[in-house]
Amino acid sequence: MRIESRSIFYPKPVDPDGYIRPHELSVICASSENEDREVVAARLAVDYLDIARIEEEGMNVMEVCDADSQGWHHVCSAMLEPTEACAEYRKELGIDHPVLGLAFIHRAVFHSSMRDWQRMIIDSVSKLFSGETATVMWRRGTDMTDRELASLGFRIVANEDLLFRPNVLRSEYETVNDARDPNFDLMVPEEAGEYVQQEWDREADLDFDGI
Repeated sequence: MRIESRSIFYPKPVDPDGYIRPHELSVICASSENEDREVVAARLAVDYLDIARIEEEGMNVMEVCDADSQGWHHVCSAMLEPTEACAEYRKELGIDHPVLGLAFIHRAVFHSSMRDWQRMIIDSVSKLFSGETATVMWRRGTDMTDRELASLGFRIVANEDLLFRPNVLRSEYETVNDARDPNFDLMVPEEAGEYVQQEWDREADLDFDGI
């Protein structure tokens, strides 16, 4: 298994939403039916809000979020507004450092053969944005149970349909400690690729933050 990324970066954004960097991630696995073929068995859309860059270049983070989409407006209102509730939430999580970037997983499609590998994929995607960053996603964004999500370090944002994970903190589940090797232990059926593409196209019409 490997994860391939397609991204867009503007050296000098013309519009405020140009500071949000979209990534389309394809999870590519070996075929169980043909050893010479590979199959896209999952796909994720992840937007990265580079808070440090935005502030260094004199932009307003909330204005950037508002200019992009309803989804980002919702995330920023819940996580970045300087409210007492937000401060209490950070205190509860033990976050005493600034969050310099937010990775928002706003769309994800997994073939059923990937059910037991979703934790590894989400953990690996979060590690693409290491350091003082956090991962945010919709609570309904995967098939994982609340227990599995908690093992990844995700917490429910109070009164919101959002999950939040500080990437600087260690979590109970980490890919490096998983005894399985996706290069040898994972093969998926050929039909996974067609399923992922169909679901990806269908969900594109429902997604607030498509790449």
